[in-house]
Amino acid sequence: MVYSEKLKLVYKSLLTLLLLTVFTVQAADKRPNIVVVLSDDAGFTDLGSFGGEIDTPELDKLAQQGMRFSSFYSNARCSPTRASLLTGVDAAHVGFGGGVVGDWVRELPFPAHRGRLPYEQPLISELLAGNGYQTMMVGKWHLGGSYIKNHPEKMRQAWINAHPPSMKLTQEEMELDYLAMPPQRGFQQSFVFPGAQGNLFFRPQDKHEYYEGNQKAKLKYDYDYNMHCYAGNPFSRKHYSACHGKSGKAFYATDGMTDRGVEMIKQASKKDEPFFMYVAYRAPHKPLQAPQELVDKYLAKYSDLQAIADGRHEGVVKQGLFSKDAKTRNNNYMWTKQKPEKIEKYRLQAAVHAAMMEKLDENVGKLIDTLKETNEFDNTLFIYISDNGAASHIGDLMNAPFRGVKALLWEGGARAHGIMSWPKVIEANSISDDVVWVGDLMPTFLEISNTQFPTTFRGKKTKEIDGRSVLPVLKGQEMAPPEAIFFNDKGQQSVIYQGKWKLLIEPGWYLQTLAKPGIAVELYDLSNDPGEVTNLASKHPKLVEKLTAMLDEWTKENKIVNYAEIIKIKPKDPY
Repeated sequence: MVYSEKLKLVYKSLLTLLLLTVFTVQAADKRPNIVVVLSDDAGFTDLGSFGGEIDTPELDKLAQQGMRFSSFYSNARCSPTRASLLTGVDAAHVGFGGGVVGDWVRELPFPAHRGRLPYEQPLISELLAGNGYQTMMVGKWHLGGSYIKNHPEKMRQAWINAHPPSMKLTQEEMELDYLAMPPQRGFQQSFVFPGAQGNLFFRPQDKHEYYEGNQKAKLKYDYDYNMHCYAGNPFSRKHYSACHGKSGKAFYATDGMTDRGVEMIKQASKKDEPFFMYVAYRAPHKPLQAPQELVDKYLAKYSDLQAIADGRHEGVVKQGLFSKDAKTRNNNYMWTKQKPEKIEKYRLQAAVHAAMMEKLDENVGKLIDTLKETNEFDNTLFIYISDNGAASHIGDLMNAPFRGVKALLWEGGARAHGIMSWPKVIEANSISDDVVWVGDLMPTFLEISNTQFPTTFRGKKTKEIDGRSVLPVLKGQEMAPPEAIFFNDKGQQSVIYQGKWKLLIEPGWYLQTLAKPGIAVELYDLSNDPGEVTNLASKHPKLVEKLTAMLDEWTKENKIVNYAEIIKIKPKDPY
């Protein structure tokens, strides 16, 4: 009898434990899905909901359902932004300082400029996968890595040609390249384009560089296109013009990536576990390629480019995302002061850019529709951002009314449009003016998924997260700006944001040499001068001294190498 009672107690305890376990799993299953959509080189005012003329009804609808950000900051370049997005730390800590991007030809023998994610710093995909999330990615990777270990003889010479002589191709080097690819970095499913630039249109006879997991992908040629493949120089004509004017079945990156993403969402929705999906579109990055019908639409629309620029300024003010009292610079050289044939060339580039954005918008709509069809949308934090401002071939038009472009550190290069939707958490049709940096996303994801950031990872001490959770902002609460945001391009340009102040050092040179001798220092009060018109450096010398010292300390801590030293190693480097 005593034994029987003890047995009953044991069974009762086990049943209680089982019920607690089931309850815990059920509770965990209610954690939100997270979907991050990243456009590539989109301008701040490219969206209708940010004042632009491009038809973007799906993203505009998302903005109505969620929150727009007037002060969302990228790292002003493709790879550095992606690095901070996935790690939550300053890009220089993970090999993407000084504007380095994830291509062999850009890799350097310095930790801050290595151009490849280190294996010992965790990505959000790895941490979420280790905490019960399904993890998926479609799109552009551009964070270093390759499959050279699988094809050493075939790829060896290309690696040697691309790297400085001081860097040696060892077995360990090949293994680390492999370990930098998405399937080895926590993405359980991935359909990716590893590099930065290549055709968006692929016909059945064309070679491609897409991978499904660790294997070369089989592309689907489900759609018919009339292809416009712009090529404005000899390099582009050699590499990207073969599809121009062609019609027929093809794979188009924006459509094809989305179709694979839709398949992944449908599969994931059948399981109990929540999911994290990263969708990194290649549009509207060069090469400029889009369906001809859309290009023609915007060529007709862009007969007066000054009217487009003026309309964007008026539109973003009307949307409540730019002060009507703020002054702006007149940056219309590219569409008003060049020779007519160059202006016409520019107008065509702008039209293809716009066509690529409309196609991207259409496909974001497909993702959202799939989430709704699978009853996942209401429990999903859906984020859309751009990795930087529009690029130099478009000039300031697509970033109007801000000054500057991608890879330059004025607001046009660094400030990006952003939309976040999360039904029942984020207030519909709301705007946040709080400063949010791309590195803030990872800690936000960790908080809403109840995931801990480890102090060690793969046996090594991790770099603490530099970003901060902005969940209070999503809930409609104001947050003080971060103590400081730092980033750097080309090892010489530097910027620091502290409260309303922004200090730039050498913000506007793109190639190897400066246009003028000396060091340019610019200080702006962004609270009333987001157009960066009035340089206050001479009026606040002590503040300039303080912020410069902070920048110098940050540069030293991050081991950023001055570009003057880099071009000694790569004297022909154009950037």
